[in-house]
Amino acid sequence: MELRSPGGVARSLRTGRIGKEEFEMAIDKAKAWDTSMLGYADELKRIVAAYQDARILELGAGRRASFTLDEMAGSVQSYTVNDIDEEELSLLPGGYDKACFDVCGDASNFADSYDVVFSRFLAEHVPDGETMHRNVFEVLRPGGTAFHLIPTLYAMPFLINKYMPERLTQAMLRLLSPRRSINPKFPAPYSGCYANPSRMTKMLKGIGYREVEFRNFYGHFYYEKIPVLKQVHEKFSEIAADRDWHFVGTYAYIKASR
Repeated sequence: MELRSPGGVARSLRTGRIGKEEFEMAIDKAKAWDTSMLGYADELKRIVAAYQDARILELGAGRRASFTLDEMAGSVQSYTVNDIDEEELSLLPGGYDKACFDVCGDASNFADSYDVVFSRFLAEHVPDGETMHRNVFEVLRPGGTAFHLIPTLYAMPFLINKYMPERLTQAMLRLLSPRRSINPKFPAPYSGCYANPSRMTKMLKGIGYREVEFRNFYGHFYYEKIPVLKQVHEKFSEIAADRDWHFVGTYAYIKASR
């Protein structure tokens, strides 16, 4: 499966120039923003492969599951897709199971049902991140694993997206990432989307998760079309990744076991 990075950009080794000074940016590949996206499929498959005849649930995918059934066939008994909208789920191709519920609402009908629950760029759109994680905990079977890819505060692009008026962020998205602007842009309160590993681990263990792994990534593609600022951002991101300045991280993996 190909997971395309936003804007079609997939580089963690770049060169640039500020004034007369040349520099080479080399974020540790394991910490680069594009790795979070391009490595998501393989990371998820490793998690799923640990379960025999796994029952898996993808949150918020609607009509577009992230994977085909064939891509998960070797280790999956059932692939369920969730959405809050029954009409969206009705457009899902055949072969998938469906679970219509609000991830911040009542999920009790699906309690103890899944070995792996996963999401990709859903958490920033829910009104209550902690409630979402509680519901994921509820629908997981004992011993099950949650896996999420999230954008994190306090990265500047997400602060802008969170606090600026919607009409302005729409215009910025069209300018900086035309490919994404053709899709609907949903409000993003970023509830529970923090880059602080201690804060996130405390929240998840407070819910009841036994083990929590939190992995930060650095850098962002929004600066690609802004000369000078692009180079400044790249150099800063290189330093931040090297020193693990999580407060300016941009994306994160959350892996939590019930």
